Amino acid sequence: MANASVYFNKYERSSERPYLLKYTTAQVILRDGQVEVKVLTNAEHLISALQSEQAWLMGDIDKLMPTNLSAEQQEEFVKNALKQKTSLRVNQQVIVFERVAFTTSNNNEANDLEIVFQAKHTFTTVDDLAISFPKSLGAVHASFVKPQYKLLGAGDTAKIKF
Repeated sequence: MANASVYFNKYERSSERPYLLKYTTAQVILRDGQVEVKVLTNAEHLISALQSEQAWLMGDIDKLMPTNLSAEQQEEFVKNALKQKTSLRVNQQVIVFERVAFTTSNNNEANDLEIVFQAKHTFTTVDDLAISFPKSLGAVHASFVKPQYKLLGAGDTAKIKF
């Protein structure tokens, strides 16, 4: 079993937020014909996890990320590492992510990196979905969304059951 300290320090002291909880969040959105997974994480800690010799020795990562990569090479390495280790199953069938995109933010938040995975499926009805994330992301707080679409006429009220 991996030592959790390899990946993330749970709390970060800052002058604005003395005990800011650091964790990765994911929103899995199931739409007709596609699945989108939005992951928010801390870039510095993710890179540190991918460069951890201990994580590599324990089998938590397949390949160590070199320390001398350019920004583009670093992004490509992270995309490939996450794409290989993020597993998605819809109706018990493996679905491959077709696209992975990054967005970084400089807003001083702990989670400054958004990673968006997109995959297509051909099911008319989705009965179950299973997803697993790589250990390099640490604990992931996930929410699962299946939007309900309604066309409302002028002045109409939408009634939704959950």
